Amino acid sequence: MVSDDVCLKINKMRSKFLKLNSRDLINGIIVAIFCTFITGFYQLIANGGVINWLTIKPVVIAAIGSGVAYLTKNLLTNSKGQFMKGER
Repeated sequence: MVSDDVCLKINKMRSKFLKLNSRDLINGIIVAIFCTFITGFYQLIANGGVINWLTIKPVVIAAIGSGVAYLTKNLLTNSKGQFMKGER
């Protein structure tokens, strides 16, 4: 069972509905970096090790898309972790 102190610390770290905090931005950057490595590694294997704009472009698009999607999800989630519900 999770103690009340742990729950309070977790809720303090979460941003409110329609707001982002620095933790959200840092996590968004981390998600974008992971997506970049995964997509880049796949593109490198799929194209036989050739690196040019045609292989890098999908990596950049995927990284930006994943970062924006993560930040949008956090923007639309309240401090209790409920999606598309306002603060009560």
